Amino acid sequence: MNQKAQEWAESYFSRLDKVIEELRHHDLVSQVNVIKYPGATEEELADVETQVYERQLENSEDYGAMAPDEPFAFNPFIREFYKRSNGLHISWHSVLFPEAEIEEDPDGEIPIAKDDDDYKEGWISILSAECLATQQGFYLYGEPQETDLGESVQSDGGLLHYIDGFNYYHDACMILENGNPTIAFGDDHSASYDTPHECDFVIYMEYALATFFSVSCRSKKLRFSDKKTVYPKLKKMVQSQDYSDLAIVLKNCKHTDIDSVIAYGYKKKGHEYVQEDHREGLPESLQERLGLLIK
Repeated sequence: MNQKAQEWAESYFSRLDKVIEELRHHDLVSQVNVIKYPGATEEELADVETQVYERQLENSEDYGAMAPDEPFAFNPFIREFYKRSNGLHISWHSVLFPEAEIEEDPDGEIPIAKDDDDYKEGWISILSAECLATQQGFYLYGEPQETDLGESVQSDGGLLHYIDGFNYYHDACMILENGNPTIAFGDDHSASYDTPHECDFVIYMEYALATFFSVSCRSKKLRFSDKKTVYPKLKKMVQSQDYSDLAIVLKNCKHTDIDSVIAYGYKKKGHEYVQEDHREGLPESLQERLGLLIK
């Protein structure tokens, strides 16, 4: 058992509950959907790791890729997360938009953002460990393995698999390999992937939490005010898996309060979807708040 990883996961889900409550009680937030799942057992995680390893071996045979040096294993932080919730969905939108239908997980499938969800300010859909390994049990548009980055990862013995279906146009993948897997950012319906800066699972999840799961803040990269200062620190964290300074780094993101996330979401995408008759029908106090927030 890795004590640091265990403490991080326990802390994360405790802070997650507080963020959810903050969203639910915010005057400008209309709807918050949360789906947590039973934690994965050690046996289930071991089975998933075996499935990943078998796919890596298939790559080495089918594509002449490098065979992994040893069987695949999740790092302790990812493992401890999945032991508490085997997948996670949170989505929300502001009062700028009419209330949407409640997101559910029909037939056990985690909700994946569709084009109809493009206006929503917040969304995260972390796939279960099994879905991460098999890439089944959900629907996204593309084939990450067939992109330039996917083929490069395969040639090195890894797998480029979906991990977060937070937007129909953008998404996030994980490079499944031993050690500390990298998060890659998708663009144009999974047509291309990039790693514009170092990012692992812990950094990705903490950034999502700090920005109230803002879609705009995670599209194509994690957005920071001072990249030159932050990027070297992210690289050091990924290499050492020492996240003691991460909270300080996350303060470099401008959008760490709900008002700011709403305003940024409106600027980047939401303005395309606002219905003026709906906005004019809001209580006068909310109209005044929005008038100050959204220029």
